Amino acid sequence: MSSTINLTLKLNVVGGPSILVTRGITVEAYDKIDVTVGASDSDKVVEIQPGASSQVQMLLIKSSEYGTDLTYKVQDAGATPIVLDQDQLFLGQGAVGLLGTQIDRLLFTNNLGNDVTIEILVGRDATP
Repeated sequence: MSSTINLTLKLNVVGGPSILVTRGITVEAYDKIDVTVGASDSDKVVEIQPGASSQVQMLLIKSSEYGTDLTYKVQDAGATPIVLDQDQLFLGQGAVGLLGTQIDRLLFTNNLGNDVTIEILVGRDATP
């Protein structure tokens, strides 16, 4: 049985245009993950989903705080760190593919000075 994830994104430029994106994303499975990354945690592993990134249709990474001292790596500790300075939303294979061919786990490093709560929502195909 499939599930639908509804997306509504509204961008307003003050004194300028407004853009509205609304769509439903049909997925076979989804996972909602809430994890605390402690102050000074380094490469804390968060298991995301089994399988290849080609199965992932959408990925949202949201934090209770942001900054250049909060980063994550995709798959392994040797990967290039990605700064989590804003919410990050990856929609479709084009965007998800930017993270690599395997995204079954993320490794978070927090040097912000306080604990942060990370929320992750992944929508995926369960039958590749």
